[in-house]
Amino acid sequence: MTIIADQPQHSPVRTAAPPPTDGVAVVMPAFREEANVASTVQDFLSTLVREGVPHAVVVVDDGSDDRTGAIIDRLAAAHPGRVIAVHHERNQGYGAAVRTGLETALRRTGFREILLTDADCQFRAEDLVRLRERKKEERADAVIGYRRRRADPWRRRLNAKVWTLLCKTLLRVPGRDVDCAYKLIDRSLLQDLRLSGEAAAISPELLCRISGDGARIVEHPVEHYPREHGEQTGARLSVVVKSLVSLAVVYGHMVRDARRLGWARRLAAPKDPGAALVALAAVAVAVAAYLYFADHGYLLAYKDANSHLLIARRVVDSPTAGLAQLGGVWLPLPHLLAAPLSLWEGLYLNGFAGAAVSMASYVVSVRFLFAHARSLSGHWAGGLTAAGLFALNPNVLYLQATAMTELLLFACAITALHYLHEWCTGGRIRDLSLASGAVLAATLTRYEGWILFAVTAAIVAYTALRRHRRYAHTEGSLVVFGFVAGAGVLGWLAWNLAIFGDAMNWKSGEYADSSLWVADGEANVGSLPTAMETYGLASLHNLGIATAALGVAGLVLYAVQQRLGSRRLVPYAMLVFIPFFVWALYTGERPLHVREVMGALYNVRFGLIMLIPAAVFAGYLVGRLVPLLPGRRIAAGALAGAAVAGATLAVGGAVTLDEAVEYRASGWEADNAAVSAWLREHHDGGTTLMMSFENESVTFESQVPTGSLIYEGSYRIWEEALADPRAAGVEWIYMRATPGSEDDVWEALWGTETLEDDYDLVYDEGDRLVYRAEDGAA
Repeated sequence: MTIIADQPQHSPVRTAAPPPTDGVAVVMPAFREEANVASTVQDFLSTLVREGVPHAVVVVDDGSDDRTGAIIDRLAAAHPGRVIAVHHERNQGYGAAVRTGLETALRRTGFREILLTDADCQFRAEDLVRLRERKKEERADAVIGYRRRRADPWRRRLNAKVWTLLCKTLLRVPGRDVDCAYKLIDRSLLQDLRLSGEAAAISPELLCRISGDGARIVEHPVEHYPREHGEQTGARLSVVVKSLVSLAVVYGHMVRDARRLGWARRLAAPKDPGAALVALAAVAVAVAAYLYFADHGYLLAYKDANSHLLIARRVVDSPTAGLAQLGGVWLPLPHLLAAPLSLWEGLYLNGFAGAAVSMASYVVSVRFLFAHARSLSGHWAGGLTAAGLFALNPNVLYLQATAMTELLLFACAITALHYLHEWCTGGRIRDLSLASGAVLAATLTRYEGWILFAVTAAIVAYTALRRHRRYAHTEGSLVVFGFVAGAGVLGWLAWNLAIFGDAMNWKSGEYADSSLWVADGEANVGSLPTAMETYGLASLHNLGIATAALGVAGLVLYAVQQRLGSRRLVPYAMLVFIPFFVWALYTGERPLHVREVMGALYNVRFGLIMLIPAAVFAGYLVGRLVPLLPGRRIAAGALAGAAVAGATLAVGGAVTLDEAVEYRASGWEADNAAVSAWLREHHDGGTTLMMSFENESVTFESQVPTGSLIYEGSYRIWEEALADPRAAGVEWIYMRATPGSEDDVWEALWGTETLEDDYDLVYDEGDRLVYRAEDGAA
């Protein structure tokens, strides 16, 4: 059978095929293959007859100017129905020949399998038998060959490796040998397949498209033989350029068809344009705030910011680097997220490695606050109000610019509340799963996340019970939610047990006991009215009087308008942190100071979490007021803008920054700053013994390389260095000798012969002591 084809270059593979039957159609593009095509076709014909496989061989002469066309016509005449000769009147390229061959095989044959190969005698038909067996064994939709040993010159082999790497990077195609011309594909994958690739780009495009719909594709080795006749054209510069240009076009088509670079498509055409615009605005605000606080030198004002950066850095660079450096008191997620950026010393030292996590969390928080409040209030103005109150709060703006952990907790909590509310409203398991993932992240960020887990689990149980009225369904919802959301709590207990031998080390360990922070005579301890007053004032200082008032008004309106049911509970969830923090202050679990009660600031940022419910309820209030206003669209924007602007101006500065600045101005920190400056100037990078606890400012600001720093988290090395620093190779020793607050290095070495005989005191100011080995090197 002979067919004349002169298709458009980018025509789809269209089919009007007969019902599939067992057998294989072999597709062979051919260009100037007069010396090879007959042998190749005969090989497949004889092998398939011998194996008893129904078959047809489709040979496409791509406008050859030799005898290729005449030879395949003779073969078609000699084997009617078994050989189909197709002719392009002019040369259109390998890609067009492949498309023509596939279309012909699909239209003219009903065989279930199609093999794509070449007509140059470099492959043998016997491998087809093995591929069919493998396809059956693996129940695969396609088996793609890879050349066991490529019988080509080294230049072509090198080109092929580069080409494969490029294709896999751009298109994420399966297989180790992208352009191997031996692919057995089920016809169902090729039905109505639109291909546009030219030259070598047709093969990766084919693989990309058939693998994008969940098809099962496996690999199998095939033999490759040297070309004995004819000329290889794949290495020609013109063909290479054509292939590269076509690959770029194919990549663009994949993006267009949402098969690749889906995130870029979602950015360009988001499903929720309003939330996308809010997130984009949040990015701009985050960057501006970061640059402002960086310019004023406030990025690392918090001592805890130094600590978080140190932990992240030690995971990747310390004498005992690894996950064990995460410790057992602070939860691990913020440090794990910051660790990759901490590899760059500049990003670690300027604090951006940790600030980047906070900034990203800020954007997520703003985006989901908008979505949550909009859904709750029924109007975009409500969402804009909630997002604006949070985004422009000075305390939030400062904490999102530094390496603290509050913003990551807020992002997790807000995301969890949004998806939990969506599940309570619509019952979609996807929303419940996303909520559980967000709660999991919260439980691995701060211990407030554990309270969030308990509250959200109770809401899930209550909602499921009211919805289904059956315990079995309630149990199922709890399992779906709790299996993921609770994994962080159980995992942290297991971690502490494995690392420290005590599952409760995070609460009662050497560096975790509350007595380390809560001083004797703390005003809050044992006095419930004082604890309530302290937390109320801390929240008010963080929120500002206007935001707090809007939040209370919105809470009252919500309680009046919304009947208390399962789907109405979610907005109340964050209010649980009021009794939680009051209890923590009353029992002495955590300290919190405000000037009105203690005359100073300490941990005042604990009150900032109340901004979340305040913003949500304020958004609800504004969203519900909008329908009462004339000219709704303009009025809605004006109302939201006025609420946000007025409330933000009423905050009166960043109390969280004031606390950090006051601490840095203390005499304690002045002594730390002095010794840090001295070490930066004189330290030569030698191995240093320095306790980290309560010395975080010196450890970080001295810029002593973490890779040469032995501290209490240096597994086994720490004890050996304290016992005999000289034998442990310690060149520098830092100790804090403040009466009543001496560190472990002072306790272990002060007055010992080792310290007096082997080390010289080189710094002695403000109870900070630095020793160096006598010979300058240990």
